Amino acid sequence: MRIASIIDISLVDVPGIPVTVIFTGGCNFDCPYCQNASLIPTTSGVETPIPEIVARATGHLSDGFCITGGEPTVQSDLPDLLRALKATSGGHINLNTQGSVPSTLRESLPYLDSVWFDMKAAPSRYQEVVRTRSDPWGRVRESIEMVLASDVEFWPRTTYVSGLITPEDISEVVQLLDRLGFSGRYLVQNYIASAGVRTEEAATLSTPTKEEMEALRTLGSGSVRVDIQWNEVVLSA
Repeated sequence: MRIASIIDISLVDVPGIPVTVIFTGGCNFDCPYCQNASLIPTTSGVETPIPEIVARATGHLSDGFCITGGEPTVQSDLPDLLRALKATSGGHINLNTQGSVPSTLRESLPYLDSVWFDMKAAPSRYQEVVRTRSDPWGRVRESIEMVLASDVEFWPRTTYVSGLITPEDISEVVQLLDRLGFSGRYLVQNYIASAGVRTEEAATLSTPTKEEMEALRTLGSGSVRVDIQWNEVVLSA
């Protein structure tokens, strides 16, 4: 498995649970606003044996793990890592995913407690926003339905970029989640131009205003509540 870095402890990646964060390398999407763009290439990170990853990720003052990237499910041995982490610590295991590799996600579910599911746009705009050669929406929807049918907590979220993502996108995602039987919180976070965004991409992207973000709360419908996360920290290069 290709590993980019490991953060000993984080208090913000899983609500209410201190976790060790494992960043995998490689992603099959090319979102222009990606905050970890250096991890998109399949050559990013370092090929690392699972026992070494487990040794580096355990023994900290955390109560679990968050696996993020990149896109962790492009790593075919992700289920093996999750199995080893669960056997070693038994703590909470969270996965960050965009859901485009349902086969790996299916094998991973038995070892997961929660999934942050990054919903990029309205279904009709997926390929445009994530910039893939073929439309990934069918696989993404399969993954959403799979997690919803499991005992794993499903936490949907979208990054809102002015001019790229629209209120109509958020409304369509809300309606989709409602139809699929999801009940609960749908998190929409504002895009910020951090150091992790490619310079040439950041020049074309706009950070939404607080007023724009607050207006999105009204788009909740049925059993789906839109919650807003306002990010203010801009990392320096």
